[in-house]
Amino acid sequence: MSLSDEERQRLDKLGHQLEEDDPRLAKSLSGKGVLVFGHRIGTGALMALAGALLLLAGIAGNSLLLAMVGVIAFAGGLLVSGTDWFRGHVHHGPQH
Repeated sequence: MSLSDEERQRLDKLGHQLEEDDPRLAKSLSGKGVLVFGHRIGTGALMALAGALLLLAGIAGNSLLLAMVGVIAFAGGLLVSGTDWFRGHVHHGPQH
């Protein structure tokens, strides 16, 4: 389901208000990950971490469904991280 033009305009307006009110929060909430103790953790890494935790919780609780969701989230996170790394290093060269 796609957003209507009015909904997109509202989201853009909210995004601009957030950037004006709290630029640091807006930057940390951008699609590039989260700042933790001054280090940026990418979205893929967070997804892989959440997947690993779900996998462990599924194993500990004997929940096959939870463990399977954890494996899928972990694999997806690794895929996103690998894709981000590939884009940053192969197309633009290593960034020092």
